[in-house]
Amino acid sequence: MLPLARIAKEVGIVLSGANALYAPVALRRDAELEVREEDLVLIYDDRFENYYMLGVLRWVTRYEPFLRRATHNVYIEHPEALNTDIVMPFTNALVEIYAGICDGSPLCGGRQGIDSNIYAPTPSSKVYKLIDASLLTKYLAISKAIHVGVHKYSKWRLPLDVHWVPYHIGVFGATGTGKSRLVLKLVEELSKAGFNLIVFDHSGVDYVPAAKKLGWEVVDANEIVIPPLVFAQTISELMGLSSSSTLKDYVDLATVCYDKLRRGEASNPSTCFQQVSGVVKSGGNKVQKYERWDKQLFREVLAIVARRFGARDHTVYKLTVLLDYYVPDYVFETMNRRSVEPIELVERALEKHVVVVDLSSERNVEVKRAIVASIASSVWSIIYRRLEPIKLGLVIDEAQNYACEYCGNAAKELETVAREGRKWGYFIIVASQRIAKDIRPGIRSNLGTVFFSRLQSRNDLQELAGYLDLGRVTEASLAMLSRREFYVAGLMNPLRRPLLLHIDEVTL
Repeated sequence: MLPLARIAKEVGIVLSGANALYAPVALRRDAELEVREEDLVLIYDDRFENYYMLGVLRWVTRYEPFLRRATHNVYIEHPEALNTDIVMPFTNALVEIYAGICDGSPLCGGRQGIDSNIYAPTPSSKVYKLIDASLLTKYLAISKAIHVGVHKYSKWRLPLDVHWVPYHIGVFGATGTGKSRLVLKLVEELSKAGFNLIVFDHSGVDYVPAAKKLGWEVVDANEIVIPPLVFAQTISELMGLSSSSTLKDYVDLATVCYDKLRRGEASNPSTCFQQVSGVVKSGGNKVQKYERWDKQLFREVLAIVARRFGARDHTVYKLTVLLDYYVPDYVFETMNRRSVEPIELVERALEKHVVVVDLSSERNVEVKRAIVASIASSVWSIIYRRLEPIKLGLVIDEAQNYACEYCGNAAKELETVAREGRKWGYFIIVASQRIAKDIRPGIRSNLGTVFFSRLQSRNDLQELAGYLDLGRVTEASLAMLSRREFYVAGLMNPLRRPLLLHIDEVTL
């Protein structure tokens, strides 16, 4: 049997009306001030030999039979007449039963382990508050785990099962809850567990300083090459062209043509698309004029290509005006400083385990999205070449800028990873203040594990409850949380249902 006297304290009994999921309990008077919501508790029913029900205490409520809400009495007008001999307060609570612990019980065939509970506790069964829950770890069937924090009250270092990491992770909470600290701890722990990660630091202040102290490689976003079609998507979005617009097709073709001119695969803009293959060789030499990306030269190529594909003069004029007014010169200038191919950056991450991409040097969010999209896309070429799990994760903080419904190519690539990546060990970690507004449905519905703290909207909790079992966690539960306190729910949590963790600090 579990050594209850050493690891727990008796705090109450089960009342009538219990079932396999919930058990109403009455607390002992001497334990009322020691019991808090989110305490881990064990219920022991004498009928079940060596079988314990593990749960979380919620809805702790104080009652008094005389001072009822619906009844007016003389003591309300004369409270000075009340004394401790007259009032008889008591405390009830609700235990949300998470699992059954088998410790050689005949109910489990004599084995040890944690299973789903299917038994309703008998009224009068004893309830114990866990003071030291570390003993529970030995009952979990986890071959390899990471730890990011401790249960708030029992100090149990909850093991998180790394088997479920490729099923994607979400971190959500209002400003100031400690999302970035949690993500940094996840990156540190996952890298030690053998995973490779590319961290996109939107602001350059959350992960870059820590990376330098932890020995992780930092790559400036200005160094990363953007593939021509991804760059074309960036230009189109800056110009305000929709994905179904013919004008966008002209931009795509002009960008590919310009790239061919730079590489020496075409002799001039008029010959870019003459042959069926789309390539007119010119001896392999670059066309000197187009060696660098230049906005004015691109403007000329765009006009020539559009006309060759049937665009009328007013259409060409519209394209050039949109380019002149909405695409800054530096968007083209930064292309000339880029020397690190996306696939090269991915290879570095696979070799060094963690690479942080500092996106703060990019002034335009569309360019930042292009970088995220190009790196996310390039991973697939390595996967298809190796045809084996890659154990690589993309960490997207400030995900409202990259994973939202209107975040263009970046969001599409991240959604592809969310839908298709798990079987290849290719996963994402997204962190944001909001859920419903910030993360597109195809991404958030595929998050297997979610950490969440105080949220900015009640709709966000309802959104989570649509695909995760949140039990009796409510907005009131979240309102009581302090900084670096997060619930964890989903696949990596061995109990699957929400447990409240206080997140460790990262040692720098």
